[in-house]
Amino acid sequence: MPFSLFEQQPQIRRETDKNYVINFYHTKKFDNDHILITVDHGSWIVLNKEEFDLLRFNRLNESPYLKSILEEKGIILTQKSKNFILTATKNKYHHTWRGTTLHILVPTLRCNQKCIYCHAKSKNPSSKKYDMTKETARKVVDFIFQSPSQVITIEYQGGESFLNFEIVKYIQQYALEVNKKRNKNIRFVIVTNFTSMTKEKKRYIIDNNIDICTSVDGPKELHNYNRPMYGGGNSYDKVVEVIEEFQKEGKGMGALPTITKKSLEYPEEIVDEYILRGFNSIMSRNLSHMGSAKELWDKLGYTAEEYIDFFKKQIDYIIKINKKGVKFMDVKSRFILQRILSIEPRIFTCFGSPCGAIFGQIAYDQDGNIFTCDEARSDEKFIMGNVHTHTYKDLIKNSGSKIVDHTSCLSLNCDNCVWHPYCGTCMVWAHGSQGNAVSKLAMDYECKIRSAQTEYLFKKLIFDKEARKILMNWAFPKKYPPPYKEKKLLTKQEREAFIKSLKEE
Repeated sequence: MPFSLFEQQPQIRRETDKNYVINFYHTKKFDNDHILITVDHGSWIVLNKEEFDLLRFNRLNESPYLKSILEEKGIILTQKSKNFILTATKNKYHHTWRGTTLHILVPTLRCNQKCIYCHAKSKNPSSKKYDMTKETARKVVDFIFQSPSQVITIEYQGGESFLNFEIVKYIQQYALEVNKKRNKNIRFVIVTNFTSMTKEKKRYIIDNNIDICTSVDGPKELHNYNRPMYGGGNSYDKVVEVIEEFQKEGKGMGALPTITKKSLEYPEEIVDEYILRGFNSIMSRNLSHMGSAKELWDKLGYTAEEYIDFFKKQIDYIIKINKKGVKFMDVKSRFILQRILSIEPRIFTCFGSPCGAIFGQIAYDQDGNIFTCDEARSDEKFIMGNVHTHTYKDLIKNSGSKIVDHTSCLSLNCDNCVWHPYCGTCMVWAHGSQGNAVSKLAMDYECKIRSAQTEYLFKKLIFDKEARKILMNWAFPKKYPPPYKEKKLLTKQEREAFIKSLKEE
């Protein structure tokens, strides 16, 4: 029987139609009993050789049951399947017409750390000429509210945002004042390294219900290697101290590690560190050919194959943790799984085709320059305008924005790739590694990573029943409860004992 976990589809009808057209589809043969079929709007199914032959030789009328399943998934086009296909396609491109929702601001480019891979090319913490002014801050906020989206996220990036704390407070105050008339659903996020945190700043975050995200690159030695203080020195102890202070206040947070060549040695230990610090998820970020990482690639970088080996080891370890009753999730995998398992509007538009540049997110530097996205801030070639001279309408109507939209869909291999419905290219990453926004390779560095991640998760869904239940719970926890009796690790001692038990097996 054909197999698929694809959600949000109508009930199977058993009647047959003589008229149908086979949709354009992609294939991946795992073996004769498992041939994966995907279509561009996101549906997928696993067929055996006999079923696949009926599809590819256009003999579906010989199997009304198979035909009805393929119809419901939109793998064949009929009058009955067209609305499903249209809805799925509309949702897939939802981010291109709703208006920009994520707006990333740089209160200052100064930073008190000197992370070896910094994509923003942060500046000396004492160089205040890299601070955003109140005038520019007002212009940025005014620009943001020109987006037609009713949902707005203002995210402070850096540098280190808290080195210009006054402008952080001013932006929020002014945005909330403007929003009294606009009545949008507005959310604030601060990305901070925690090393300049004070009681005043901590109180401000909690009292104003601001979401926070920080970086923990792994155990102390690894974290300090990747993320030393400006001028050298330990940053790990302060980060851990602040994490614990927020947790005592009941304030949750996000965190992610950036993976360098040295990090590849510690796939399990990085996860252990996150469990020890009380996190229930991780989102490991592979290096890109941008900023400081590009300049030091021979020292810091690695091949796509090396990173995928790390990714697989980390995912397998996280699944093992879940099997022991402790819910811990890989966030990047969750985003991919949601794209695989549902036709609802996609989140994490960096994996979209087109990607989320401009139409999903915009970044603004300390001078008001408008970049296609956060990652693009390392290269002035991706400046699309300035808030002092351009309106949001100017930006959207700009031919450059249309070029960005089209460019993010271009690749030598995407159209014929089985993973294309769930993936997409990154023009910024391609430009960083090849000097060209459109990849010159059939499969470039980032394409290899994204494709392999998607394939690995598909294999888990198809071939590993126990892992399948865990992954479905990551993607849709309300719909799919944990397939185990959940074990709560409430204290540091319990977390330490749990990790020790994993190592003793």
